[in-house]
Amino acid sequence: MGDKILLLAPAELGQKLAKQLAGWGHISLRAMDSEEALDLAFRHKPAISILDDAPPGSEALELVRRFKAQHPWTETIFLTDLNDIERGARALEFGASDFLLKPVSAHRLGVALRRAQDRLVVRKKLAYLSGLAPNGAMPASLPPAGGETSRAAQLYDTLQQYQQLFDEVPCYISVLDHHFTITAVNRRFKEEFGDLVGKTCHDVYQGRCEGCPDCPVGDTFVDGQSHQYEQMLRALDGRRFNVLTWTAPLRDAQGEINQVMEMSTDITQIRKLQDHLSSLGMVISSISHGVKGLLTALDGGMYKMRAGLERGDMGRVRKGWELVELMMKRIRSTVLDILYYAKERELDTELVDVAEFAKGVALAGEYAADKHGLDFKLVLGPDLGRFEVDPNALNPAMTNILENAVDACLYDREKPRHRILFQVSREDDVLVFDIVDNGKGMDQQTLDNMFTLFFTSKGSAGTGLGLFIANDTVQQHGGSITVDSESGEGSHFHVRIPEHPMAMPWERAPGPLTSKNLPF
Repeated sequence: MGDKILLLAPAELGQKLAKQLAGWGHISLRAMDSEEALDLAFRHKPAISILDDAPPGSEALELVRRFKAQHPWTETIFLTDLNDIERGARALEFGASDFLLKPVSAHRLGVALRRAQDRLVVRKKLAYLSGLAPNGAMPASLPPAGGETSRAAQLYDTLQQYQQLFDEVPCYISVLDHHFTITAVNRRFKEEFGDLVGKTCHDVYQGRCEGCPDCPVGDTFVDGQSHQYEQMLRALDGRRFNVLTWTAPLRDAQGEINQVMEMSTDITQIRKLQDHLSSLGMVISSISHGVKGLLTALDGGMYKMRAGLERGDMGRVRKGWELVELMMKRIRSTVLDILYYAKERELDTELVDVAEFAKGVALAGEYAADKHGLDFKLVLGPDLGRFEVDPNALNPAMTNILENAVDACLYDREKPRHRILFQVSREDDVLVFDIVDNGKGMDQQTLDNMFTLFFTSKGSAGTGLGLFIANDTVQQHGGSITVDSESGEGSHFHVRIPEHPMAMPWERAPGPLTSKNLPF
């Protein structure tokens, strides 16, 4: 939840600021005049106040003085006009912590709020360390005058410097106690992963109720040494980060380790570069035995055909041809995957009719479904229009997902009837492709790794490139793929492609479509 922010400004400006603050998750307390502002501050104890230079019913600078006298622990931001910069400086003398020139941009307002929030954090720590209030709560009055004020001010400056250093270090920092509860995070961590203070690390990162085995934080508590490990973190918007993490012990005044600090560096781009540099050799080594097996099976199919022709046994010929056809398809798919990954290519986009594109993709799914006795249904929404894509890249990517649905049904031996739905719809300027099956579904490990290079759950029948390439192609178009699946129940691939290639936020799939509720 955001902060309570008292807002005193003319109606139009106040409405604009309140809307912006609400968008950031803050609660606005709107006041019509200075007396109401003081009353609201007394009743609601806002963390921050924003006071305009022209409030009705009172002189602005006098209001700042009265406000800070009655509410010294509230951070006050003063708004003034460009030709009244001197009044902004006077407001600082009267106790305001910051001033902004009108018109106020969202960026400058955000910077001022963040500075105010940083000051609040430091002042709470100062109050706690100075003994002015228990547990970091704001005291009822300011520090006493004289030398105590001077020492407190020095301590405040020192804490502020350390807080700024803590927040601006170019890595993600979290601090954990003996119970593996997160007690503090820096600003960079909070922006990417949220304010996780009060939660346990194993619950946040691993979804576990209990601690993780071989925990480096636990090791640091035991031996007092720094430990290094690599892990995968998921950001607030769904993006995943490869991070390299170091632990470091934090000691109390008696030298005992009471907390451990984790410092994580984003190495996602390094890992991607390393993957790409080494992957060609890995492709050759990991697929060579598979290709050899495919060629052996192809020889077997040709032998069956030859023997059938020599004996006039057409049943044997048909079986041989089916094997040849299957092996050729797998060889073709493997070679195309390797060629795609071996050389990155720019998109060659063109305007394409969405319905026709979907029908073209559906052909492969219909063929495979009919061949194996699966139910397949294509559902096209109204007014699909056209979109700008590279059909030579996106068509194989979507076909890969459809073929994955077919395989999921074929590997499932529990259900008497298997169904696949391919539905296409439009949401404003975004095209939505839903592929739903009631096949074998996926466990959590498969869900977490399905788009990882070389990961496959199909054994020797898969290369581990198909879904990796599909995801890469969709993201190249500015789109996203999310997957909902349950082991034994089926899977739902939700693909979103913008009408024109662009950056799109990662989104979760909405849900009426499920493998349990297919519309046929």
